[in-house]
This record gives sequence, structure tokens and C-alpha cells, in this order.
Amino acid sequence: MKTAWYLGHREDEVADRAILIGDPDRIDRIAKLLDDVKFLTVRRGLRTITGIFDEQQVTAVSFGMGAPIATVVMHELANLGVKHFVRIGTAMYYPPADAGNFLLSESALSFEGTSEPYTMGSKTPVADHDLNKALSEAVLHSGARFHAGTYATFDAFYRDMFALEPETVARVSANREMLLSKGVIATDMETSALLTAARTLGVAFTSMCLGTVNGKTQEKLTAKLVQEGEASLFNFALSGITNV
Repeated sequence: MKTAWYLGHREDEVADRAILIGDPDRIDRIAKLLDDVKFLTVRRGLRTITGIFDEQQVTAVSFGMGAPIATVVMHELANLGVKHFVRIGTAMYYPPADAGNFLLSESALSFEGTSEPYTMGSKTPVADHDLNKALSEAVLHSGARFHAGTYATFDAFYRDMFALEPETVARVSANREMLLSKGVIATDMETSALLTAARTLGVAFTSMCLGTVNGKTQEKLTAKLVQEGEASLFNFALSGITNV
């Protein structure tokens, strides 16, 4: 029986579908929506649960931050037999998206270093059609606002996405104008690498995030609205991934 190197899980401990989550604290919160929850061994801070939602078994794993570790988690889970993946979290948003909107990936531009070893040809990787359809239906049924489009993924958050020091303002501003010109709706630190790896690994993947930071003004969504949006995001992801 296969066992994952870093996660340490056996193939009989995970479902055939998984939700990838950045913040490990969200594992406790999404666990409340599942029945018969099993908390698996924690290694390197990577928290994993497997439970039941709508009579379907689902696994959820936290990866922390960034494309390298998120892709390691996907690769190990795929090796254990997981076939469908949804990444959920928060993202910086750009027009026409607005604060608190849900952002669904159709494709992604890569400005990170993890995709290259997984790249197959020059074709831009795209999200799985069936997963996107299921997630879209879940959001539309709730009446929430969402946008589907292109993500852009970076490694250096404080150099390429968010100007923390004065000397990075010009670089971040130039990136912003470039992204706006390409019609990007969201930026994050994982989606393009996960899309690329998913295609190579032969698994279905998409990314859905809550828009929490304005890419033009860097204004942040309030903690209360983030909490409310997160609860909806959990339900959309669980509903979507159990209906493909």
C-alpha cells in the first residue's frame, strides 16, 4: 500500500477528491461541515482530515503558503489516487471583480518557479470544465457574486504583489498595469503551478478564492466579511467537488 513521503498518509486514508487549503486553522472550521471526520497524522505542519459531505468522502489538506509546497501536496495525493482537487483561499482581486466576490480560475499566468518542471509544451493550462461547472452552479444557487477568468501567480508576495516598502512601489505598480492589460481577475501564490501540475499528473483541478485585497488600492476586506465569505467558500467547494 502506498504511503506519501511528506504527508505520511496511506492511500486508504484519503478520498478520491480533495480540497487544498492554505491556512491550517481552516481545517478545524471546514471539519465542522463534515460527518465522520478523521484527523490524520500531522507532518511538517500539514494538517489533513477525511470526512463525509453529502454522502461523499472528501479529504481536506492545508499546505500553508506558496506554490512549491502546494504542489508537493497535490503530487503526493495524486500518487495516492486522488483524482479531483479544488484549491480554496483568499486572493487579491482586479476589476471587474469587487471586494467579497468569489473568483473562479479558468486559466492562469505563471510568474512563479514551480510550474516549469511540470510544463508540457507551451499551452496555457486550464481549469477542469466539470469542476468549474459544479462550483459555478453552487455559487449561482446561493445568489453570491462571482467572476470566472484568468489568475496570475507569483512567488514574491512583498516584491511583486503588495508593496510593503517604498522601494517596491514602482515594481508592484508596473505589475499591476501589466495584469490589468491582460484582463487578470486575481493574483495568488499557487494557482498557476497547481493547474500546470494537475495537467501533467492527469488529475482535475480548479481554484476558487474569496477576493479580500483590492489589487489597485491594496485595501483589505474587513475581518467580519472575510469570515462570512470563508463560510460560503467552504460550502461552495464541498458542494462542487462532491458533484463531479
